[in-house]
Amino acid sequence: MECPNCAMLIESIENKRSGITRVEASYRKSQVSVEFDDEVVSEEIIKNKITDLGYRVLSHVKG
Repeated sequence: MECPNCAMLIESIENKRSGITRVEASYRKSQVSVEFDDEVVSEEIIKNKITDLGYRVLSHVKG
């Protein structure tokens, strides 16, 4: 992510897929936090949505 528009683009996946309840992207930190219902959508689908936008995803799951 290089700018605020990049972060907004990634955050837009929240409105495009049921089961995603919150997306917070920080272009300054190059980080994205996603809250989701794993009974509705998988982590893999979310990763694919982000990579489809042209970004690389490195996972770090916080419990």
